[in-house]
Amino acid sequence: MKRIYTLFSIIFLATLSLNAQEANDCSVNLSLEHDYIKSRRYEEAFPYWEKVYKACPDSNEAIYSDGIKIYKNRLKEAVKAKDEVKSKEIVNTIVSLYDDWAKYFPQSKYIGKIYQDKGLVLLRNKMASKEELYNIFSEGYAKGPEKFTSPTAIYAYFDATVDMYKNKKVDFEKLIEVYDALTGTIDTSIEKYTKKMEALQKKEEAGELMKKEARKLKAIKKNIPVYSVVAGEMDKILGELGDCTHLVPLYKKNYEANKDNATWLKKAANNLSKKDCSNDPIFKTLVIQLDRIKPTYKSKYFLGILFEKEGQKAKAIAYYKEAISLSEKSYDKAKIYYNLATMAKRAGQKSAARSYARQALANRPSMGSAYLLIAKLYAGSVNDCGNDRFTKLSAYWLAAQMADKAAKVDPSKAKVARQMAKRYRSLAPSKEDIFIGTHPAGSKIPMKCWIGGSVTVPGK
Repeated sequence: MKRIYTLFSIIFLATLSLNAQEANDCSVNLSLEHDYIKSRRYEEAFPYWEKVYKACPDSNEAIYSDGIKIYKNRLKEAVKAKDEVKSKEIVNTIVSLYDDWAKYFPQSKYIGKIYQDKGLVLLRNKMASKEELYNIFSEGYAKGPEKFTSPTAIYAYFDATVDMYKNKKVDFEKLIEVYDALTGTIDTSIEKYTKKMEALQKKEEAGELMKKEARKLKAIKKNIPVYSVVAGEMDKILGELGDCTHLVPLYKKNYEANKDNATWLKKAANNLSKKDCSNDPIFKTLVIQLDRIKPTYKSKYFLGILFEKEGQKAKAIAYYKEAISLSEKSYDKAKIYYNLATMAKRAGQKSAARSYARQALANRPSMGSAYLLIAKLYAGSVNDCGNDRFTKLSAYWLAAQMADKAAKVDPSKAKVARQMAKRYRSLAPSKEDIFIGTHPAGSKIPMKCWIGGSVTVPGK
């Protein structure tokens, strides 16, 4: 008996020693392959990576991120060589790596991105049906929505959902649920990138931007408009399914079952507002109930929209201002100030409109739409701000300057802002007007109206 016990002890210790050695080997091989990966020497990394992958598949997430890089590099070479068979084999290997990553690290903070990227590699290589993409994307989004942020994946997921609905594999409520979730992700992503952009723009203006930061700023400026384009394309493929004739009956039907669910009420009210269905009585029912059970900046904002639609401007303004006081995010405050600015503009209250627009910019310096609103106010005041043709048309220079600022700070408005600036300058006094006139280049023309201040005649 003692001999057997001794034998078991030897085996146990030997196993511990072997496991410890394997773990040590995995750590060494992982370090070696990762160094090669960082220098993009993928084939040199492969032998070390393969050993780790086979021996210790659950030891480190880098095994999968590095392995995918190796095989994506091989895929690029296979595509270049036009080897379709090899390309397909490599894609299948990449997919299996994503599957193993999710299997061994189900609690990974990247879990949503794992499924997202798996779907994207199948999509880009045309190796999955829309139903298969829907299943992959929906699982990934459910498990990790905070990392499911690729504009391409968002669009592909929604496109697949619409296809599933048309083929009667998901119902209308599911379609709208996915739409709500994905448009929410788009809004959150735009807000996140906008904040980063504004911080970098501030450093740029101060001359403190590093080269790496300049590249990052350039990338962000490219990304923000893409999200806006995706949101627009989602609305296009949703088409008539997203109009009031479909949404109003849906929310009327489900109201009683959800009238104490603040999240549902907020989403429903948001959709009706976004789709311009706020004239329907159900919108009023939703927002009043939301404000009753959970008064927040959002409920006050919706009440502002409600009373603005009803023509009760004083009430609308009061609720908008209450929403501003309750909001904790400057990004949200800017949106409400912009609403107030557009209200004042429609009412012909130009000075008040500019004041609200400036408050919007104080909260969100990259809000190009606020600069454009001020530009339109100036352009619409040319007949109020001078004694003769030259001084009146000078207001167009100020309008162009505001449009220039919009183009500079807001990539999503840059194209339209540049077009507006060009048009305003074409309407301002010409070089010939300056040459023969009494206001030479460099002189200042006072704006003798609500605009105030002055504008410098260009040319110097």
